[in-house]
Amino acid sequence: MDTAGRPREFAKDRALEQALILFWAKGYRSTSIQALSSAMDIDPKSIYAAFGSKEELYLSALERYTATYDARIWGGMPPGQTNRERVCAVLERAAKYLSRTEVTPGGCMITFAALGEETTDRISQIARGHRAYRLGLLRNWLRAAKDKGELRSSANIVDLSLLYFAGFHGIAVQAKDGANADELTAIAKLLIAAWPGR
Repeated sequence: MDTAGRPREFAKDRALEQALILFWAKGYRSTSIQALSSAMDIDPKSIYAAFGSKEELYLSALERYTATYDARIWGGMPPGQTNRERVCAVLERAAKYLSRTEVTPGGCMITFAALGEETTDRISQIARGHRAYRLGLLRNWLRAAKDKGELRSSANIVDLSLLYFAGFHGIAVQAKDGANADELTAIAKLLIAAWPGR
């Protein structure tokens, strides 16, 4: 029984990756079930049978994006890193990983999820939660940096976190519009240069 089930799971996993790439490139509303069927290489009935609905498929793809592509930027900070180094790493990694490749579209799926009328209320709420969590990470790192003397005592943590988060989203927008990794890295370096040290 287990052996028979494995190929289906691998096929589902591969199909979800294809759906992720399509949603990432085109967004929720602009991606039709027919386009998903073609990209995933399964018929529409199988999509509904495996995922329940287009909305559920998108949320599964967003969860996969968060655990894989997004984690390369926001996760895996080495032990012993300073908080300044963590903020800098997010911007540098964004410049590296959000640029368009032969496999992935440019930009950040979480940044562009739930903008305007692009998605459902449920997707909007979940995407806002993801963005709020990442802003919270920046704010925590900046607060810790201030406590440890990595930032000047007059630095405004709220304003600074919004600046760097806006910078991250700016890199994502430029990446979606086709900016290459070198151009995005230049943006990241300018943002890093704005760090208000002691």
